[in-house]
Amino acid sequence: MTKKTFKQIYEELDPTPPKMKWIRRIAKVTMRSELTVRMWLNGRQTPEPLVQKIIAKELGVEVNELFPKD
Repeated sequence: MTKKTFKQIYEELDPTPPKMKWIRRIAKVTMRSELTVRMWLNGRQTPEPLVQKIIAKELGVEVNELFPKD
């Protein structure tokens, strides 16, 4: 199984509306704004550890895989 980061999973999605749907899904489960999710994807912000766990559970991927420490 290939390990992928949060951003890599996003970038592999079709660039049409499913990406918007995915952003909305992550925003909904984390109770954050779509803008915040975009900030995470752009590396301008990092979700706090509890939110990282919520995202990992939603996507079925380990936290350290989604948000690797540099």
